[in-house]
Amino acid sequence: MDVSSKSELHDEYSSVYAFLCSLERFGILLGLDNITTLLSNIGDPQRSFPTVHIAGTNGKGSTAAMIYGVMRAAGFKAALYTSPHLNDFRERIRINGSMAPKEWVVESARKIREIYDPQRTTFFEFTTAVAFDCIAKAGPDIAVVEVGLGGRLDATNTVDPLVTAITDISREHEDYLGVGIESIAREKAGIIKPGVPVITGATRALARKVIHETGREKSAPVRQFGHDFVGIRTSPDRFTYRSDGLVIDDIALKMVGGHQVKNAAVACAVLEELGRKGYRIPETAWREGLRTTAFPGRFEVLRRSPDVIIDGAHTPESMRLVKHTFSRSYPGARPLILTGMLREKNWREMAAILASMAGEVVCVPPQSDRALDPHQLAARIRESGAEARSYPTIESGFGHLLEKAVKNDAILAAGSLYMIGPVRRACGLKDE
Repeated sequence: MDVSSKSELHDEYSSVYAFLCSLERFGILLGLDNITTLLSNIGDPQRSFPTVHIAGTNGKGSTAAMIYGVMRAAGFKAALYTSPHLNDFRERIRINGSMAPKEWVVESARKIREIYDPQRTTFFEFTTAVAFDCIAKAGPDIAVVEVGLGGRLDATNTVDPLVTAITDISREHEDYLGVGIESIAREKAGIIKPGVPVITGATRALARKVIHETGREKSAPVRQFGHDFVGIRTSPDRFTYRSDGLVIDDIALKMVGGHQVKNAAVACAVLEELGRKGYRIPETAWREGLRTTAFPGRFEVLRRSPDVIIDGAHTPESMRLVKHTFSRSYPGARPLILTGMLREKNWREMAAILASMAGEVVCVPPQSDRALDPHQLAARIRESGAEARSYPTIESGFGHLLEKAVKNDAILAAGSLYMIGPVRRACGLKDE
C-alpha cells in the first residue's frame, strides 16, 4: 500500500471511529431485539465461528486473554473480543495476535451503516456487529468473547458458545442490573445456554446459588472454583492447577497479583472443557500461553525509576485487589496516584480505598461522556484524609506526577479504563 493509500485509509478509519463515538449519545440500552435484527441483516456472522463466552464483574477480561493466549500457543487460529479499548478501537478485536486490520473495520462499518437503525442503535451494539463481522472474515478456530455489561441482555449474548464462564461477581451497575448480588448474578447467569458447560469463579454464596440454579434449569453442567477445580499459588508468579481430571504443577503467570491465580484457574477449567470438545491443547501450550499472556491495564508496569503502574480497577472490590497487589509489590510504599472514574460507578467507596493508601492523589476526567467531575472526586478523597487535587486533562495530571516523582517513587494510575489509555501511550507503549 503506497503512502497516499495509507493516508486515505487512516482518514477513513478516523471517520468511522468518529461515527461510532457519535452513537454514544444513546448511552447504555440493554436488550437483544435490536442487535438480533442487526446481525440477522448481515448474515449472522457470530454463528460462523465457535466461541467461549465470558461474563463477570472482576477478571473476565484477564480470563478471556489467558484462554486466547493458550489457544494461540496450541496452534489454533484464535480471536478475542473485549471492551473497552485504551487508545485504539481495534484493541477490542484481536485476531491471532494482532488488532483487526483497519480495512476490515472500515468495510464492516460501511456495510452495517447501510442497514442499522439510526434512531436506536447504540455504540456497543454497532461495535459488536463490527467485531463479529471482522472475526467471521478471519474464520478462527475459536473466538473468546467478553460480555460488555451484565450478560442476559448484553449484545454479545447472541453467540452460541461451546463453553460459558462467569468470573467473580460483585455489586456494579445496579441501575441497569438490579440491586444486590442476587439480581446481578441473575443477569450474568443469563449467558448460560441449554446443555452448554459453565465454569465459574463466583465466591459469594448468593451468586453461586443463582448460577447453579440456572445451570440446573438449563441442564448446563456447572463447574465451581474451589470445588471442582482450584488454583494454588506456590510463589508470587506461579501456581498449580488441580481438577478432578488434571494436575499441572508450577505454572508461571505473567499477570501480577494473587487474584490472577483464580482467573487463570477459571481459564484452565475452560480449556479443559475445550479439550473435551475436541481441541487438542498440550501442556506445553498451557504453560507457554499463561507465561506470556498480558492484558493491558491490569497492574501493568509501564516504566521504571520512577515506576509507573496502571490498573483499570472500576469497582471497590477490584480497587481493593489493586491496593493488596501494590502493598505486596511495594512493601511500605505510598504511591502517587492518578485516578479518574465514571459517574455510575461506586466512586465514593473507591475514593476512600485510594485515600487509605496514597501519598498524593491527582484526579482527572476519563475519556468518556460519563466521566465524573474530577473536582468532585478530589473533594471526596480529601474528606477521606488524603491530599488530592484535580487537573483538567489526563496528560496534565500525569505530567505533574512525573515532575514530582523521584527515582524510587511509584506512580499508580488506577480507575476507569477510559483514563489509563493515555498514560500507557505517554509512556511510549504501542497499542499493538
